[in-house]
Amino acid sequence: MIMNSNFSKPVRRYIRAAKRLLACPHNYRSNFTTDMKKDIQQYLLENTSAGYEEITSYFGTPAELARLYLDSVPPEEINAYTARKKFFTRFGCGVLVLLFTISVTCFYFNHIKPRELNVIYIEESLEVEEK
Repeated sequence: MIMNSNFSKPVRRYIRAAKRLLACPHNYRSNFTTDMKKDIQQYLLENTSAGYEEITSYFGTPAELARLYLDSVPPEEINAYTARKKFFTRFGCGVLVLLFTISVTCFYFNHIKPRELNVIYIEESLEVEEK
């Protein structure tokens, strides 16, 4: 496997940007990144002074490269992945809201409620004795 440390910072940024734009299952994403790193390394061997602009002009922008690859992934796989991702995102948000609610409730009953004063109003009446 090709390590990221072999690439310059702009090239690593290009690879990271393309990888982020892939909304597909992990196995497709890892195959894509392996192939992309091999292609970029081959290009850099042929063009040693190539920078970010040259890579972008040869391979396209990260968005174009990701879109091109996603067109080859079966739509059922992408739909299943996005549905699964959406479910787990919503589930995670629900758990966070529940934990926040429990935390606020515990804080209220442990720190705020005990400090409330219990005031008992006593009604006093003065009776005046007449002589």
